[in-house]
Formats: sequence, structure tokens, C-alpha cells
Amino acid sequence: MIQDLSEITLFKDIPREDHPQLLALFKTRNFKKNHNLIFENDHSDEVYFIRSGIVKVYRVKDAQELVFNFHFPGHAVGEIEAICDEKQLYRMASVEAFEPVAAWMLTKKDFLYIINKYPAVLRRAYNLLLERLRIMNRKVRSLTFDDTRTRTANLIMDLYHNCGGQYDGVYRIDFKITQSDLADMLGLTRESISKTVNELKKDGIIEIRQKCIHILDLERLDYICNEPDEMSAHRIWHER
Repeated sequence: MIQDLSEITLFKDIPREDHPQLLALFKTRNFKKNHNLIFENDHSDEVYFIRSGIVKVYRVKDAQELVFNFHFPGHAVGEIEAICDEKQLYRMASVEAFEPVAAWMLTKKDFLYIINKYPAVLRRAYNLLLERLRIMNRKVRSLTFDDTRTRTANLIMDLYHNCGGQYDGVYRIDFKITQSDLADMLGLTRESISKTVNELKKDGIIEIRQKCIHILDLERLDYICNEPDEMSAHRIWHER
């Protein structure tokens, strides 16, 4: 579990000698799996910093859930709304604990105090916003132009680059995720993703063990992705 402010991406440039004073501003919050930190369209303005666990960012319409992204230890959620001066700004998406989560919480007032005292925090927040826009741009492009098989392959490749590693010649994604989760991330039906995953398994490209995806043929998966200009660095969602 994160204990040091320097492990929080936004705060890496704050002098270490100032940490004890700033830590007094943070409140500790714990969330059980499936509990919400933030609700879509709410007018709350707290900022959360993930110390352990994973959260998902999503929206719901007509009982259909679309997952935008996942955030990991060291990440902040809710900082954009806190920075905005608009009093009527509402939460743009919901944030839910994908697994048990421990977090630090700051009020908007205290977060803005830190930003005003350390401008480097705002610069990092700006850079992270640009990164999220880049990720969203890739997602929109894929949803618009790619077929189901290509979209699924790209998502599996993204998951590998963010949450995976090579073990005994097998590329494993160390992130337990269900086919329903994959469908929600791709805006597909459960039936469509199940059919595609089964095809990839039948072709010997992937297999699933205890909800973890194992990539058996990375070269063939990369070929299906059909992204000749895609750099591995462009797939990264978060600092590891």
C-alpha cells in the first residue's frame, strides 16, 4: 500500500520535507468491492488518491455500462472537477471500486491550496489530462472503425502492456477480468465478446486461467490488432 506522497503521480515534485505538513490535510477512506467513490452527475468535488486496489471509471445509459478506463495505485480521480472553477460542474463519470480500495481523500479547498503552493502539481494534472484524452481518442477511433475481433485483440494487447508480464514463455495479464468486463470496455454485448474470445482460444492465441488472460501467441495477436503505426508506449494507461 502507498504510504509516501512521492508515490502519488501528481505529487512527485513536492519537496519531501513538506510531506508531513501536507499529509495532515488528507483523510483515509476505504471502499469495498463494487462500492462507488464518485457518482455520475453528482456535484461533489472531493479528490481521491488510490493507495491500493483498482477503480473503474464508467457511465451507464439505459442499463448499459461503458467502462472508460481503470485507475491504479498512485492515480488520482476527481481532480479535473476540483480544478474547474465552474460551481455547477457535475461529475462526468462514476468511479467504482473494482476490488477493495484504500484511498486518501482531499477536499477541493485543500487540493487547490496544494496546487497554488506547488504549481508543478497543476502541470502534472494537465499532462495527465492530455494522456487521458489521447487514450480516449484511441478508444473512439477503435469503436468507430474496427470490427469486434480487432477491437478485442487491441484491448487484450493494451491490458498486457499495462497489467502483464512474461512468465516461462507465456505472456500473462495479471488482472482478473471477466468477459462481461471486456464487453463493457468495448461497448459490445456479452454474446459478441464471448464468441470472439472463444475464437481466439480455438485459434491457440489466448487462454483463460482463473480469470487471467494468457497470451500464447503474441505475434498473431499483434497481427490481428492491425495497428502498424502503433507504438507500445501509446498503449500505456498508467505509470508502472
